Amino acid sequence: MRYGFTFTNLFGSVYREGNVVFLHGGDLLLSPVGRRVTGFDFKRNCSKTFPFESIQNIERIAVSPDESLMIVVGKDGRALLVSLLKLSVLHQFNFKKQVQDIKYSPCGRFICSTHGRHVQVWHSPGNTKDFSPFQLFHTFSGLHDDAVSIDWSWDSRFVIVGSKDMTAKIYSIGLIPGFSSVTLSGHRHSLVACFFQWQSLNVYTVATDCAVYVWYCQTSLDQLDKLMKQQALQLESNVGPENESFDVSSAKVGKLLDYRWELSDRHLFLQKHTTISCAQLHHTKDLLVLGFANGVFSLYEMPHFQLIHSLSISNQSISSVCVNQTGEWLAFGCSDLGQLVVWEWQSESFILKQQGHYYDVNVLGYSPDGQWIATGGDDGKVKLWDTVSGFCFVTFHKHIAGVTGVVWGNSGQFVLSSSLDGTVRAFDVHRYRNFRTFTSPHPVQFSCVAVGTSSDVVYAGSQDTFEVFVWSVQTGRLLEVCCCPNMFCT
Repeated sequence: MRYGFTFTNLFGSVYREGNVVFLHGGDLLLSPVGRRVTGFDFKRNCSKTFPFESIQNIERIAVSPDESLMIVVGKDGRALLVSLLKLSVLHQFNFKKQVQDIKYSPCGRFICSTHGRHVQVWHSPGNTKDFSPFQLFHTFSGLHDDAVSIDWSWDSRFVIVGSKDMTAKIYSIGLIPGFSSVTLSGHRHSLVACFFQWQSLNVYTVATDCAVYVWYCQTSLDQLDKLMKQQALQLESNVGPENESFDVSSAKVGKLLDYRWELSDRHLFLQKHTTISCAQLHHTKDLLVLGFANGVFSLYEMPHFQLIHSLSISNQSISSVCVNQTGEWLAFGCSDLGQLVVWEWQSESFILKQQGHYYDVNVLGYSPDGQWIATGGDDGKVKLWDTVSGFCFVTFHKHIAGVTGVVWGNSGQFVLSSSLDGTVRAFDVHRYRNFRTFTSPHPVQFSCVAVGTSSDVVYAGSQDTFEVFVWSVQTGRLLEVCCCPNMFCT
């Protein structure tokens, strides 16, 4: 038998782990939620979970420069190539190792991904279903520990890789005369991120011990462009019908450039009892956002490292940070709390602040009109969700133990919840307050709750004593206790 049910949205969680990504200039935010990806549309003020699903929890998301393709990678290295235009899976691929970071090149021709102590560069797949869309271009080695961060230069000719071995390596994509891989060392702790400066070969490296280094390159991109043009002219003059086997590496292009990176500035700032957990650079405006393990983030203007803004948004570590195209909105994800925050630092206001259940979701209930959903979890919270927008608009945290049941009143003006803490609470969904608390004469743990047809009587069943308690909603007075020997209340 075939049913007409289609997956629409996912409630109960807004962020699990991995990186968050802005799309469409900041109008859409992609957040990994377990094995799925949820998109938050700020123009329409709604959220939608994409229909595809990964085998393992998603850790990394990479979007092509034209925003037509997306690669999602799970914990085990299995990846999905997804078309953002049709929201369909084009191909499945296995990187065979955990991917710490993956990024498209600015030109869109290549994809760079970490592979343990190696870095792999792939040809970018197309929008069509091919038999083998992922073609390996080159594998770089030389790292002594796992690679954790990747960034491309503005012209897509260089890629920088940060590693746990406290160094960063710069590789070239293709043949560049006189260049070999460069190692940047000097940090005392493992790197969190490394970035190229916009339209420059200068580099920023960020370590976990609250250290940011600025590296100055002796060569500019203009000098490199002139060198590559000279090489192209040399090849055109030497390669012809009479000399078809000319070696490209033997082309003489005059004086070679000086590919050296010198440490120009060390910015050491001590944060009490914390470390840097994530970092992101807005390339065009040269804004560096640092997230710390104590839930604080700071915004700096580079390369002088001037503090612009700082705020505490959580009491747990910030797992991911992203900046929109204009540099006005900052998106943060906290995996320990399942929290997703979008902050506008200029006006100092929240654009989005959502948090799912900390532990498992135990029960749920629809409102009589089907507009809202109430969920209860092991974290003792009762959350109300809008079925149209997908957002949580109120959280009740009066319970001190797991919630075992939720039920709506027939009028839809209040919701009842039972908990293992021995209370049944009634919440007003318009004033957002706990207006009634029902308790038993002796300590029990409630396993379920129900309401009468006229919403004037509340029933709750105990877990261990097998009793049913009856209260009046208006007065909160216990009306009757019914014993159910040798039976479980469900």
